[in-house]
Amino acid sequence: MEACLQVKNISKTFPGVKALTDISIDFYPGEAHALVGENGAGKSTLIKIIASVYTATEGKIYLEGKECTFKSPKEALDAGISVIQQELSIAPDLTVAQNIYLGCEPRKGICLDYKLMEKNAQKVLDEMGLSIDVKAYCRDLSAAEQQMVEIAKVVSKNSKVVILDEPTSSLSEKEITSLFRQVQRMKEKGVALIYVTHRMKELFEICDRVTIFRDGCKTKEMMIKDTNEKEIVANMIGRENLTDYYNRHKHTIGEEVFRVEDFSSGKLFQNINFHLNKGEILGFYGLVGAGRTETMEAIFGATTHESGKMYLHGKEIVFRKPSDAIAKKVGFVTEDRRRTGLLLEKAISENIGLPSLLAHGHRGLVNTKWEADVSSEYKEKLAIKAPDISSITSTLSGGNQQKVILAKWLAANSEILILDEPTRGIDVNAKSEFYSLMYKFVENGGSIIMISSEMPEIIGIADRVYVMREGRISGELEADELSEASLIGAASITSA
Repeated sequence: MEACLQVKNISKTFPGVKALTDISIDFYPGEAHALVGENGAGKSTLIKIIASVYTATEGKIYLEGKECTFKSPKEALDAGISVIQQELSIAPDLTVAQNIYLGCEPRKGICLDYKLMEKNAQKVLDEMGLSIDVKAYCRDLSAAEQQMVEIAKVVSKNSKVVILDEPTSSLSEKEITSLFRQVQRMKEKGVALIYVTHRMKELFEICDRVTIFRDGCKTKEMMIKDTNEKEIVANMIGRENLTDYYNRHKHTIGEEVFRVEDFSSGKLFQNINFHLNKGEILGFYGLVGAGRTETMEAIFGATTHESGKMYLHGKEIVFRKPSDAIAKKVGFVTEDRRRTGLLLEKAISENIGLPSLLAHGHRGLVNTKWEADVSSEYKEKLAIKAPDISSITSTLSGGNQQKVILAKWLAANSEILILDEPTRGIDVNAKSEFYSLMYKFVENGGSIIMISSEMPEIIGIADRVYVMREGRISGELEADELSEASLIGAASITSA
């Protein structure tokens, strides 16, 4: 069988960083080829070169035997190379149908044919088994539904090559099943699939071949049927010793520091009651759409709520806006780092200093010396991989961007951290480092509320867990009660 897409001797250099070195890979029709590696290993750089977002410093790419000379992502898309991005690129003020056919809208004369567009979009969604209204505005959809619209875009285009960059990171199990069904259909149609993921389980469910990256180099390529998770991870991180992955160890849990009583907001969440102790990692588990993120956003003051009370160190408080929470030393690492967590086109130092500008500024002026000093300190402490603190944040890998978000809240001297899916899109080694940072934070007297949809993570990290279902708390579990069965049971049963 001849390769559908070939990358030959690809290298890419950015100022101060060599991102890729002499990468050669063949991608075959009807095959799902996984790219795995730690954050910063070069996976995202390669797929951006394939999609013509970046231009390779050296090397060539061939599509069906012909050299690719695309000048833009649009030219690559028109030639049959589609990308499902890890971070959403939805147009929120357009409908589902308009998003699916954005740039290739059917026309009736000089006018757009909206009826045909909606009919065709509905057909795509029906084939995918999704109950999403094609006339709904995407701003009104959940993150998971928006991700499925992204996938529907690609399914509608009948592409030759489809790149999936962490496509399941915000999907529920039902939606993942739907995605895998579409992946299987595309394989049957002879599409070459490039699948980037940090979830080892997915490799063995859907992929046929895997290429492993480390430090911008290709370390190994194997058929999935001939390998196992241990071998893949060992090649990713360069060692076989993966013991104590979650770094769990005993730490002192003190008195109550925060309490929420009867918190409600329409259909989003109802009668939420919980407490957080000093030095505790408190988990919030539930299926996508359970209301966990909406609850925490309201607590932080990013959105409003209808009723309920909050107590910090025994005193009632009200956060009408995020700055109120920040002033009381509460930080929020959001799930969507690109949309709500970072100023991507600003420097690392500007992002780290952002929540603390008022506290350290003088007469409306930014204290640039403090900003530089604290950014340098946390760049070193958190091992943020970048040439220096003036580097633009969008040039960092996903894992390093996540570290920048954490750094800004640590620099703000936060005592309570709300972490919403904090290890989403982070590789196994970076996850382990992140867990160590979490433990250091609570050992120093901080407290953490962690939202996670990954059961192993919740079981491995949390001291206590609240489970949510359909906007309500359906269970509370101590660390010694945590198991996949207990979490699934609580997530599937509405509390009385």
